[in-house]
Amino acid sequence: MLGLVVLLAACTGEPAAPAVVEPPRVSAEEIAKKRQLSEIKSKPATAAALGYTKPEGVYVDARYLGSQAFSVARGEIEQQLGAVVEETELPEGQGQQIALQRAKLRVYKDRIYMIEVPLPEPLRRDQALATLGFPVLTTASWTPFSGEYRLLNVWGFRRLIFTRKSNGSEDIVSVQAWRPLEAG
Repeated sequence: MLGLVVLLAACTGEPAAPAVVEPPRVSAEEIAKKRQLSEIKSKPATAAALGYTKPEGVYVDARYLGSQAFSVARGEIEQQLGAVVEETELPEGQGQQIALQRAKLRVYKDRIYMIEVPLPEPLRRDQALATLGFPVLTTASWTPFSGEYRLLNVWGFRRLIFTRKSNGSEDIVSVQAWRPLEAG
């Protein structure tokens, strides 16, 4: 009976308050460090971080950008081509077209397969090649059309299309560089 009285006496008292444990305080330096780490993780990899430097005198390095994965070169794309103006879904199997301030890209399964660059001023074909990061060709098999010139199967590109200022003109106003669209 004594055990029952002790048990009842123990139960009739007020319940003990659980210990309040405050979480450890985070310093301003730790918060800044976490924020910086999350920003680094969320930023796209820049081409500079991958060891790329745009050659001097090149307006847009279409040769380099046209052979990259969009997600890898996104930082360099923004530096060279400006901000995204519009994104358009293309028909099935063709990906999307991305209009930027200074060019248009076509991307399929994260691969850039077309880059179209309006030149800042009309240029000759060899100057247009150099301005876009391609080697200057001394002997080339140019295919002339009334409004354009074409180079086929050079530097891993299926075709390069040079749009003339006018029919019969030697001045080029824009260039499209097409890579083979990978199946699958």
